[in-house]
Amino acid sequence: MSDRETRIGGAGGAFPTTRASVLASLGALSADGRDPDLERLISIYWKPVYCLLRRVAASSNEDAKDLTQEFFTRVVLGGSLAERYSPDKGSFRAYLKAAVRNFARNERRDAARLKRGGPDAPLSLDVGEIELSALVPDARALPPDELFDAAWRAVLVEKAVQRLRESLAPEVFEVFRRYDLEEDGAGVSYDGVARALGIGADAVKNHLTRAREEFRAAVRALVCGTVPDSADLSAELRELFGA
Repeated sequence: MSDRETRIGGAGGAFPTTRASVLASLGALSADGRDPDLERLISIYWKPVYCLLRRVAASSNEDAKDLTQEFFTRVVLGGSLAERYSPDKGSFRAYLKAAVRNFARNERRDAARLKRGGPDAPLSLDVGEIELSALVPDARALPPDELFDAAWRAVLVEKAVQRLRESLAPEVFEVFRRYDLEEDGAGVSYDGVARALGIGADAVKNHLTRAREEFRAAVRALVCGTVPDSADLSAELRELFGA
């Protein structure tokens, strides 16, 4: 691992030791909810949690949304899941995935429990109709645990791209968008982008190199906020992105 990687972390460049540091690197969220940390955790992790529950414990989209709401209400909020996390338990991703698995097993066992949700539920997921394929394109071909990881990987990419959109000059981000975010990016050339943007081909190359470096750094920073140390950071990046 490079020295650059080992320095990237959450707030202050540190690896997580508490609930606050687990969440700190994941970005602020403006919310009117009662607990900004909880709101932030939900905003980051609802997609992988939903995907896993939709596959292993739900018979419909609505049931999966209810289960996801129940998980965050009862296990995360009521059970203080984030507070119970500690670095010796590995990555927060693996810890959360195990908690979702346990929750799903308990739900199947206690299928006769009172109906979930309802008007007095302390939080709700206002996410409309959801198709797994909209969250993870190859969802149907993936085993449940891999589906969770693919959804989490998609969230990391989404968050990293948003950071770049906010931090890079528009021209630099536009080069990155055309090369790495558009579906037909494989057919894009330096000269073609240069003509479209009215800049030189060398500038396109330099912009792309810089944007890709910033993207990798943003992903590493996000992942670093969910693992105990630099060795786990390397392992988590390899497991999620194969590099």
